[in-house]
Amino acid sequence: MIVFKDEILKKLIMDYTREAGVRSLEREIRTVCRKIARKISENISYNKTITESDLVSYVGKPKFFYDLKEHVDQPGIATGMAWTPVGGSILFIETTKMKGREKLILTGQLGEVMKESATIALNYVRSHSTEYGIQQKSFQNSDIHIHIPEGAVPKDGPSAGVTLAVSILSLFTNKKVRSDVAMTGELTLRGKVLPVGGIKEKILAARQAGIFHVILPAKNKKEVDEIDPYVIKGMKFDFVETVDQVFKIAIRDLNKPKRKKKK
Repeated sequence: MIVFKDEILKKLIMDYTREAGVRSLEREIRTVCRKIARKISENISYNKTITESDLVSYVGKPKFFYDLKEHVDQPGIATGMAWTPVGGSILFIETTKMKGREKLILTGQLGEVMKESATIALNYVRSHSTEYGIQQKSFQNSDIHIHIPEGAVPKDGPSAGVTLAVSILSLFTNKKVRSDVAMTGELTLRGKVLPVGGIKEKILAARQAGIFHVILPAKNKKEVDEIDPYVIKGMKFDFVETVDQVFKIAIRDLNKPKRKKKK
């Protein structure tokens, strides 16, 4: 008899499969069982209750992992959420700058809509830069490079708009983004946050990654209200209407400089 405790099954799902169905999970379990069957035939001792170290021995090192502290460890990096055909996914957006002439570089196999979202996010931050103590020459003398890792995976859609804006503002204010917060929402040039799709899948992806604080468009609240309570138990949601609200929640120690009173 072989025993897979709940925490081991969860580890198989989180670290080795990550799919909407159970086909891959069944495949990994069969792999474990075959290798144990071989041990039995060769009269080799084995653990009847599978442990984490057994998983590495039987099915190899984890195929998927999130180390949020490693990813969101410096200004310019923000955590977003995306929808895919097999469920939700965490999306890391990285922004950096170098000496240049206002060129915007986008990499990570981005679609046209996401490229437009990046342009909107940059232009919004530029148009409100003085509110956050950023000098215009910081943009004028720089090329900006935005990258979304896992370049082999195509990415598109407008829902990364707020995450892109947070990443850009974080870089130019030199303030880190909170690693315990994930966000999604379409951004307009006026700074409005519009509703997006795949909310349940995105929330599940955040929870699986160990993120329990999520920022969502205010108009998506009804979708959250329809999710079974046990799925979102222990999670915190901030429903926002403007990207400035997102900045205040997501970026650490971000304060707008006080305007001098006119005499």
